[in-house]
Order: sequence, then structure tokens, then C-alpha cells
Amino acid sequence: MDKVPLDEPIVRPGKELTLSGLETDSGLLELRGEVDRLRLEVIALKTYLGSAHPSFRELFPDILARTIEDVNPEFD
Repeated sequence: MDKVPLDEPIVRPGKELTLSGLETDSGLLELRGEVDRLRLEVIALKTYLGSAHPSFRELFPDILARTIEDVNPEFD
């Protein structure tokens, strides 16, 4: 029976795990970038609406509370 060096079967999964971890890190960075972009857009919209419609700042907490109750972000 041929002998297979023990190092080879152990090293290969280790390399695969490392590459998988790098892909996960890259995906996480992309998601963080998207979240940051969305945060900036929300801030810009709130700033505009607050200046264009002065009552918006006062009404926003109620609008947000109703939206949280009525909208499921996973399905909309």
C-alpha cells in the first residue's frame, strides 16, 4: 500500500479555510460599505426634508415608529 504524507491532507483544508475566510472578510467589507452609503443617504434625506418641511423634524419620530410597526424589511 502506498504511503501518503500526513502533511498534505491537513494543509489543503487549511488553505481552503484561509481562502474562505478571505472571501468572507471581503464580503463583510462590501456590506459595511453599502451600510455606510445608506446611512449617508438617510442623513441627506432627513436633512433635506427637515429644511424643506420644518414640521418634518417634529413628525419624524412618529413616522419612524409607524414604519417600524407596519413594514417588515425582509419582505419589502
